[in-house]
Amino acid sequence: MASTASRTRDVIFVIGAPGAGKGTLCKILAEVNDFEHLSIGDLLRQTVSSPIADKAMAGYIQRGELLPTDMILSTLKPHLREPSCCDAGRTLLLDGFPRQLDQAREFEAVFGTPNLVLFFDCPEDKARERVITRPSGRVGDTVEVFNKRHREFRELNPPILTYYGNPNGKTIVIDTSRSTGESYQALRTALNSSREWLALTSKPQRLAIDGDGE
Repeated sequence: MASTASRTRDVIFVIGAPGAGKGTLCKILAEVNDFEHLSIGDLLRQTVSSPIADKAMAGYIQRGELLPTDMILSTLKPHLREPSCCDAGRTLLLDGFPRQLDQAREFEAVFGTPNLVLFFDCPEDKARERVITRPSGRVGDTVEVFNKRHREFRELNPPILTYYGNPNGKTIVIDTSRSTGESYQALRTALNSSREWLALTSKPQRLAIDGDGE
């Protein structure tokens, strides 16, 4: 397994079904702690909208299919090894990664293990309602697309949770079915009881989750 020396920053995986609140909670967590929040979905959409976009990658995204792991890791590589000067050394929140176990294993083989894994857990009905009613609806925010993505999530997510459960013990599970404020408070409480989190936020130039950034 590769050493974390093959990347330049600490990494937190953030996983959860569509509509589980990953983006919203990651934005708050990033702002409070001076982390970088990188949404995999947004990154891939930006990548394929480029004039020199990879046509094969664009095809996967347009069809709503999971990308091959090598494509995703290739897209992530600059953010893990060659971040911009303002992001160098800042902890990276990978929002929406990994989506299947082979992605996690191949990531570790190249970049080392994540420092922490956050799993945002939300009932399917509540998540569906959020996706199809959000005011800034994105292309694909339909019941049909949600049902397809959620089915994939139910099939592919359990092995990830098992892999990062005991004896690794790096996973923090948060119920995000409540309001943003309540979900974030639950996240704060859980993180402050995590040795991995305390190790991350005790490093120089890190802001604690109970700091002045709220």
